[in-house]
Amino acid sequence: MSVQMNIKRQPVIRRGCLTIDSQRYTVVLAGEEIDLYPKEFDVLYLLAQYPGWVLSPEQIYGAVWKECVAGCEHVVYNVICQLRRKLKNPDMIQTVVGRGYKFVG
Repeated sequence: MSVQMNIKRQPVIRRGCLTIDSQRYTVVLAGEEIDLYPKEFDVLYLLAQYPGWVLSPEQIYGAVWKECVAGCEHVVYNVICQLRRKLKNPDMIQTVVGRGYKFVG
């Protein structure tokens, strides 16, 4: 059974020193604005909405891309890698081996 995740637009999500503004599409980390592509923003926003929850690549892909396709794990993996690099904090988004990813900012 798969759980459908939805991106519910809250105006602003604050997690520690990270602020995500869904109306302005901005991400600020410790006072520094981080430039993200739209899909990177949506993946980060989704994960930050559910801190501590483990979301599978399929759930992430379905919520952000609004479809389900075989091999979506690679697309999600690449976006997660880009987010970790841009946020300069690889521990903010953790991999749960065999399950998915969780936000622990």
